[in-house]
Amino acid sequence: MVNIVNIVASTRYSNFIDVNEVADLLDIDYEQEQFPGMVYRVKTPKVCILLFRSGKAVATGAKTIEDIHTAFKQLRNDLVSNDFDIWGEGDCDIVMHNIVTTCDISDIMDNNKLNLSNLMIRLPFEKTEYEPEQFPGLIYRGSEPQVVYLIFSSGRCVITGSKDFDEAEYAEQVLKQDIKEVLFDYSV
Repeated sequence: MVNIVNIVASTRYSNFIDVNEVADLLDIDYEQEQFPGMVYRVKTPKVCILLFRSGKAVATGAKTIEDIHTAFKQLRNDLVSNDFDIWGEGDCDIVMHNIVTTCDISDIMDNNKLNLSNLMIRLPFEKTEYEPEQFPGLIYRGSEPQVVYLIFSSGRCVITGSKDFDEAEYAEQVLKQDIKEVLFDYSV
């Protein structure tokens, strides 16, 4: 079973927002020389939104789709209550960019540990990277769905690149099947 650890999504409030004025009115430190997006932090749910002059906002840190909607609505309400010209009146169109999940594939392993060096050799070469001196996990790029897996010897995995929860769950099933196939084929 996959667990959501981060969702990245975006929306657009208008064609232009004076981010300096927003920062002043909402008492937010904003250094546009450092980064063009103003950081708007929502405490509950704990979500960070980057607001850009283009009117685009990018949220990260959410654990549920509802958290994304709540955070964008809170920023929208702050903008409207400070007389910024915002499109529409209700929920805005939200585009999901990336859902990061974790899962555990240790239930398909024969022993307590995956040998990542052997796994790298058995999985398609062009889809894998494993340099344990630089990163302790094996990086495996899936084709269908197009996600990236970070596989650790403990059987814990991070799946990144899913656009929705169903795709993330499907990605876990595909990973388990791929691992089973290579472990079974080479154990004879």
